[in-house]
Formats: sequence, C-alpha cells, structure tokens
Amino acid sequence: MMPQLNSNALREACGRDELIRKAAAQIIKDFAEFGFEVSFSGNVEGFYDEVFKQMKVHIVQIMGEHYSQFLNFLYRIDVTEGQVSVYQSEMGDASYEDALTELIIHREMKKVMIREYFKSQGPSQENDWTEISE
Repeated sequence: MMPQLNSNALREACGRDELIRKAAAQIIKDFAEFGFEVSFSGNVEGFYDEVFKQMKVHIVQIMGEHYSQFLNFLYRIDVTEGQVSVYQSEMGDASYEDALTELIIHREMKKVMIREYFKSQGPSQENDWTEISE
C-alpha cells in the first residue's frame, strides 16, 4: 500500500531525521539545476527555517526576472500554479511566495517518501513494474 501523503503524514515524516536530510538533498539538487544555491547545515531541528529562507529568496528572484524559467522550475519540481493558489488560500494571509516555498518543501518531502516506499518494497516490486512497463 502506498504511503499516506497528506498533511498529517508530512508532519510525522518531519520527525524522521534521515527523511529530512534526503528532502534537503533533493531541494539542493532541484534548485542547483536552475543555478540557485541552497545549503543545509544538517541540523534537522532548524531544517525548515534554514531552507525556507534561502528558497524564498531564489523564488522571488526567478519570478521577477525570468517568468518562463519560473514556469520550467515549477514543472521540474512538479508543482502547478493551481496547487500554489490552493496552498495560499489554506494558509490564510500568506504571500504567494511563502505558499509556493512551503508547497515545494512538502512536494520534495513527498518525493522522498515515495522513493523510500518503493525502495522498501524490494526488487520483486521493481521486477513487477518492469514487466508491466515493457
């Protein structure tokens, strides 16, 4: 069974140090593809604040200077403008940039959770998938 990917599951996942480190690595990788540097000290307690601030600076920059690149960025991270609007409305008075940054963090954590799920299924699941896709 696939892992739950709702808000409660994300909160619970935030308690797993290794998952946080992997999410940070995924964020760093995705931002680097667009020439943006994001760093993570490894302090899992400060993960959110540490990466949020850095990510938001880059998001504001790319939105203001290169809108077509911004759309490519959203596509790469697998986030739609509609999803950002939903997050923004759920967050109350949050800015678009804050909602987008939060959504990206959640999306990157989901990517890691899904990857972990499929790794835990072992090679037999991989073989099943290979047979289906061929």
